[in-house]
Amino acid sequence: MNKNHLRLIKCSGDKLKKIELNTVDWARQNESPDEPIAVTVKVAEDGYIPNFVNLRAQISPKLFTATVTETDLHRLEADPRVISLGTPRRLHATI
Repeated sequence: MNKNHLRLIKCSGDKLKKIELNTVDWARQNESPDEPIAVTVKVAEDGYIPNFVNLRAQISPKLFTATVTETDLHRLEADPRVISLGTPRRLHATI
């Protein structure tokens, strides 16, 4: 059985600090910043969902999954009501 472990990361500058990295999926650099990304978001206020994300599933009053773009990840990072972001996963459109 494969266990995923969360690890604390330190970032500087404009890097994302709220992301809990635990896979190599996000390491793919040649993807377009407009490609859809699935992310789990933990917020400080019950029911808060930023208006620029596409809600996928509400897990609890303070936890949900959403589809966003890379730009949206930076907007989530800057949002003081966002506590953390789970590991982003690129979604691939079907043709």
